[in-house]
Amino acid sequence: MSETFIHWDVHELLPGGTVVVADPPPRGDSVRRSPAWGVGDCPHLVFEPLPSDPPVGPERMAAVASFLARHEVETVLVEYLDFADRWFDFLAAQSVRTWIRGHGVDLSARLRESRWRQAYRRYADAAGVIVPSHMAAQTLAEAGLPADNVHVVRYSVDLPGLRTASDGDNMIRCVAVGRLVPKKAPVLLIDAFRRAATNDDRLTLDLVGEGPLANDARQYVDAHRLADRVRLHGRLPHADTLALVRSADVFLHHAVTAPDDGDTEGQPLAILEAMAAAVPVVATHHAGIPEVVDDRRNGRLVPEHDVAGMASTLLHLAANPTERRRLGAAARATIEERHTHTVARRTLLRLLSLDTRERIAK
Repeated sequence: MSETFIHWDVHELLPGGTVVVADPPPRGDSVRRSPAWGVGDCPHLVFEPLPSDPPVGPERMAAVASFLARHEVETVLVEYLDFADRWFDFLAAQSVRTWIRGHGVDLSARLRESRWRQAYRRYADAAGVIVPSHMAAQTLAEAGLPADNVHVVRYSVDLPGLRTASDGDNMIRCVAVGRLVPKKAPVLLIDAFRRAATNDDRLTLDLVGEGPLANDARQYVDAHRLADRVRLHGRLPHADTLALVRSADVFLHHAVTAPDDGDTEGQPLAILEAMAAAVPVVATHHAGIPEVVDDRRNGRLVPEHDVAGMASTLLHLAANPTERRRLGAAARATIEERHTHTVARRTLLRLLSLDTRERIAK
């Protein structure tokens, strides 16, 4: 529930008409109203039947079935394809339309295992599967899901106001955001920054995120004496992260295919948030990223693991403010055209057959 895109689905897709069934319970209460999940005056009910029961035990299933019938639930949206495995057969027996939404690891690393490929093929009987990129849709089709039952709905982000003029301190502020995990390659990103910073003393980097590679990142910064140029923030509240992104001159993202399990990105929201703020993005040609970042048109792409190429590209942008502005403006135009909340909401409500429900609610 900490994922930004799930938070948006809960709060914004059908405000006042959404119930969250949490598995496992977020904080152990059996049935509660939580202000943390509130939307205006309509807090969402977080329904957690029988928290002491095993996650998919028969008593728990019966409680959920009763809840769905009693409240005449029309549509269930399950987040993550692998999580849907434990609930899909049960939901198929209920009078609901079952949609499943994939995001990242469930569309990459899981598909390396025959057990998951077989499980996913059952979703041919779902109302539909939603993914964030055409690459992900193709991957599921290759795994055996009918292509016409897989739908691409791009992630959406807020459009902030246009940036004010620079304060004139001549620094070039780079920002990177993401969990410090193998597919985000934080050490490669810092290495690319270091190579560029060696040749331009105006460059600084703010890296936001925590994870199992946090110590590796800190050790690299210490070993190369970058503490005065690289700030490792750990995890920050989303509002603080957005403030950093929106004040940046360049956004960096060095995604790679994780060597151990093949995990890949879906379509990183942090990249979309930077583009919405008209911040030029330098990223890798990875998974669904090229579907939003078009090299040299609205951002820059380099191959995975090409730290020298990322450093060179960063140096070029640092030396060319006009090019930064051009790429940033084109990036924002991309978000305005394809990644607004209005576009995503309209598409999702139509797919889930909830657009009529929304008009009635209004």
